[in-house]
This record gives sequence, C-alpha cells and structure tokens, in this order.
Amino acid sequence: MNEGMSRRRALRVAVIGQGFMGRAHGFGWARAAALEGSRLTPELAVLCGRDRAALAGHAELYGFASWSDDWAEVVGRDDVDLVDICTPGAVHAEMALAALAAGKHVLCEKPLANSLVDARHMAGAAQQAAAKGVFAMVGFNNRRWRRWRRLAPSSLRDG
Repeated sequence: MNEGMSRRRALRVAVIGQGFMGRAHGFGWARAAALEGSRLTPELAVLCGRDRAALAGHAELYGFASWSDDWAEVVGRDDVDLVDICTPGAVHAEMALAALAAGKHVLCEKPLANSLVDARHMAGAAQQAAAKGVFAMVGFNNRRWRRWRRLAPSSLRDG
C-alpha cells in the first residue's frame, strides 16, 4: 500500500436498491478504492433491497458486509456514513429526507424526485444538512453528454 492510501479515511456506504442501478453503483463503489487521489476509501457497509431471496447473493458478490430489506433501519445505522439511493423515483424523497435527517450524506440517483414539491423539499433539507457538514448530490452523469447539451435547452424551454 502506498503512503497516500494509508492516509485515507473510510466512507461507509449503504446502497438502497438492488436492481440494475443498485448493482451498478455497488460495482462502482467496490472499485472506487482503487482511484488515486481520493482521501476516502469506500467500505461497503450494507446493501438494501426488497428481494430477500437475492439480497445475500448480491451483497456477497459486490463485497457488502451485510444486507437488509428495511431501508428505514439502514439510514439509521451507526455504521453508515453515506446512503446511495438507487430505487424507483417515487420513493427518493422519503428516503433522502430520512437519510439527511439522520446525518447521512446522500447520493440520489436521477430523477431527484417525481414532483417539483418533493424536489424543493429535498433541496431545502440538503441545504440545511450542508450547513452541518452533511452533503447531498444527484447522480446525474449525463450532463456532459453532447446530445443532452443539444437537447436540454429546447426541452427546458418547451417543458
């Protein structure tokens, strides 16, 4: 291990959602420790999902220390620093708000919310959390996609 790796601080991650996106994020977190220049080393604390029959296998495959089918229990755990929400958009707001209230950093997959009201509520909670050193982010990875940059202005203008 090089000197930079030994000075890294652990970031204990919970991924909520075991569908395609949850598995993609689990795969990404499992490999993120290899990135140079990071001051954090992700530790896969818990994978959360609804399919109990598959949870243990997915957790083992990606290297999670444990698994749960109760997202509310997960966001309250002491061994979790960051909650990565990879569920259907209809439950993003409830989960993100609970995680922020519990003092967890939040990475929420797109769409942020299914309504403007929920999105504004989440943004307000994120601003309050940031004042306490807790951060939130939307996993919007297409922002530099050329076609999106061409389509976005007209999509926003036309509603």
